[in-house]
Amino acid sequence: MRLPVAARRLLVPLVAATCVTAVPAAAAPGVRAARAEVARMQERLARLDAEAGAAAAETNAAVDRLEAARGALVRTERDLVVTRRDLRVTRRLMARRLVLLYKRGEPTMAEILLGERSLTRATATVDVLDQVSRFDARMVEGMRRRRARLADLRQEQVRHREEARVAAARAAERRRRVAALVTRQRSLVAGARADLRRALAAERARLARLAAAKAQQETGRPVSGGGGSVSLPPGVSHVFPINGPTRFSDDWLFSRPGGRVHEGIDLFAAYGTPVVAVASGTLSRVGWNGMGGWRLWLRDSAGTAFYYAHLSSFAPAAREGASVSAGTVGGYVGDSGDARGTSPHVHFEIHPGGGGPVRPFPIVSSWPRG
Repeated sequence: MRLPVAARRLLVPLVAATCVTAVPAAAAPGVRAARAEVARMQERLARLDAEAGAAAAETNAAVDRLEAARGALVRTERDLVVTRRDLRVTRRLMARRLVLLYKRGEPTMAEILLGERSLTRATATVDVLDQVSRFDARMVEGMRRRRARLADLRQEQVRHREEARVAAARAAERRRRVAALVTRQRSLVAGARADLRRALAAERARLARLAAAKAQQETGRPVSGGGGSVSLPPGVSHVFPINGPTRFSDDWLFSRPGGRVHEGIDLFAAYGTPVVAVASGTLSRVGWNGMGGWRLWLRDSAGTAFYYAHLSSFAPAAREGASVSAGTVGGYVGDSGDARGTSPHVHFEIHPGGGGPVRPFPIVSSWPRG
């Protein structure tokens, strides 16, 4: 049965309301889950970074031990050189002494008494021979000690080399293992952050659809979409928001520092270029905030709100509650707020019916420029 025209008009708000409630609400939990996953991954990465720091400290300690071992090796090599030289000298002395003993032999006491003219000289000769015997014994003992010292030095040298090798290998292995874990975890964090960005983009799109449906419900006029954008209510003329050469791209929903998402579009122009009202309407919230810097809002006669941010200063017409015509200069391009130090630009947003933001690029691209 065909309904009367009046009945069909009454059904329009009901259908719009149904569209609003039918928009899936699962995106917000998805954002929360993605954020929780990013937080979990970052906590794991923090633990791995701490482990990497410990591995770095162990590596540095191993390097210190290796340097100490190298120093010990140098000292050991010097001791080996001295010990070998002393051993060679001792061997030569012992060889000469053995030759003398072989040729002459040790004199007996009777030979000494018969050979000397007095008992005193015989006693002195015995003392000399006793000293020679003691010297021979010391040479033998010295040779024995030097041989033992040479063997000890060689063992110490081997031990130092092995300790240095083991320490360096252990530190290198741990460093490689931790570096691999950190690299893998950073990759996982990057993937989780990408999931979060996608979830945020989906949530922004959901809010934009809700705003469009709300605007349709309130105005009774369709807000159609195309390529992720909406067309504004008819009956209002708009102009480009900057009166001068401008460059811009479709950077809506791009990621921003701190996990934020770009809700508008950046219009780049020379510092101080005039910024104008895109339509006839009313100004509000003219002033400063920490993120937007010098900023203002404009609402046109169809209820669409436009947000301008990062201005360098305001024009005289920019007063709270002032009514302005399309093309009226409200301020000038700058880099105020969190845009300080970037290329001068205006952050520009479009909110149909005063609701959530919509994709500005195709809309702004169609507006005439002054």
